[in-house]
Amino acid sequence: MAYHMLVYVVAFLPATILLYQLVPQKFRYIVLLCANCIFFCSFSKGLIIYLIAAILVAYFFARWIEKIGEKKSDGQKAVTKAKRKVLALGIVLNLLVLVVLKYTNFFAKSFIDLTNVFGSKWKFAPIRFLVPIGISFYTLEIISYLTDVYRGTIKAEHNFAKVALYLSFFPQTMEGPIARFSETADDLYAGRGITFNNLKFGYQRIAWGLFKKMVVADRFYYMVSYIFSNYQKLDGSIMLVGAMAYTAQLYMEFSGGMDIIIGSGQIFGINLPENFRQPFASKNASEFWRRWHITLGTFFKDYIFYPVSLAKPVKNFAKKVKNVFGRNVSKFVAPTVALFCVWICNGLWHGAQWTFIFYGMYYFVIIFIETITEAPVKKLTDKLHINRESNVYKAFQSVKLFFIVIIGEMFFRAESLKAGFIMFGKIFTDFHISYFWNHRFKLHLDAYDLIVALVGVLVVVIVGFIRERKPGLRERIDRKILPVRWIVWYACILTVIFFGAYGSGYSVVELIYAGY
Repeated sequence: MAYHMLVYVVAFLPATILLYQLVPQKFRYIVLLCANCIFFCSFSKGLIIYLIAAILVAYFFARWIEKIGEKKSDGQKAVTKAKRKVLALGIVLNLLVLVVLKYTNFFAKSFIDLTNVFGSKWKFAPIRFLVPIGISFYTLEIISYLTDVYRGTIKAEHNFAKVALYLSFFPQTMEGPIARFSETADDLYAGRGITFNNLKFGYQRIAWGLFKKMVVADRFYYMVSYIFSNYQKLDGSIMLVGAMAYTAQLYMEFSGGMDIIIGSGQIFGINLPENFRQPFASKNASEFWRRWHITLGTFFKDYIFYPVSLAKPVKNFAKKVKNVFGRNVSKFVAPTVALFCVWICNGLWHGAQWTFIFYGMYYFVIIFIETITEAPVKKLTDKLHINRESNVYKAFQSVKLFFIVIIGEMFFRAESLKAGFIMFGKIFTDFHISYFWNHRFKLHLDAYDLIVALVGVLVVVIVGFIRERKPGLRERIDRKILPVRWIVWYACILTVIFFGAYGSGYSVVELIYAGY
């Protein structure tokens, strides 16, 4: 029962809305809890035990941390140390489940492959683990909740239902966003009635998300699958097209999924954090990642980057570097070490594959280069009298970023690291643009589907451009006269109905980020 499926949009969600509105306000949280369980079990059935265990750990460890903090007589230093130990134990328990279920086979195979290099003849026999849906998302939410309680930025929640709602809210189960407890918990438990405006705006956003997912992303899926499965016999021009197509598919699907998720939450008066903000309007990779998967980026910034950069060992190392190489070098030490930790974690979070780890290291290198060259580039452009605010310079930055992103996504999607390098190499050694045009209709995407997909991309780009220049597009449309509003939203709905990639000739395309 994925978000883009008919059963969710016209059955499960409306039934939940109706039941939620019918019961008294003080019992509405129970309706949401039941909906959460039904949605989770539609994918993972008995694996809900993992989610329940995670909720119990989050609830009791937060209370434990709070209780230790109340012991004023023990002295602040002793209290902080005790709280830190409990926090570490709570985080380790949750991470242990995630690591065992998702990474055991990866680490075991990597170790055996390494020993085989030195002559051992061990063979790898993978263990089949059943992994609950959304474990990577709710694990990070638990870490943020426990850490915030430890830091004193929020109080430990004494209402178990509130914690359970926060960690299991059904729209967030598959793809996030990774919300903080302070952002959503009160809204989830409040049980406020569904208003006409929330219902209207929520379903409008769901319709926009379905447009991106079903009209655009699902069409690119067939081309992408063919190219990445047959890369060895295809031309370098097709590799580049495949990278662009996958980037379009991933963005349309993930951002479209977020639209459906946030729209679903909005119906119930629950404001989930945004996860995308026109990422391709960015000037560089750093800004791109402040606009793409925003909640993951802010999680890593707050819970890995800052703690690592401020850690004593890192500070001491920076001092030693300063004594040897001076301040101009040492000032990069702490942020570089922290940045490395962020991107290795980012890669591993996406999955237990070397392609994901490489993806993380790829962006680490790119952002590191951007950081250390920022001042020299500014000096150079000033010396050459290049206006960094001119449209030409901005266009150059956009094109550069576009190619950085699509190359990164090519490795992200590649079936192996070796395959990624082969595809990348072909772009430079076996590139014939005519090959693409001659074989366009043999890429599992006929002329009709190609045109629909490209027009869909153009529509999303135009909407993104308008939103970047002047936010609040939906609100401005809502202030228009009734016929204009109907034309806009019925056009979106009818486009999904008539041009969505479903039915005869199409297969159901699973959500990419639902696997993380």
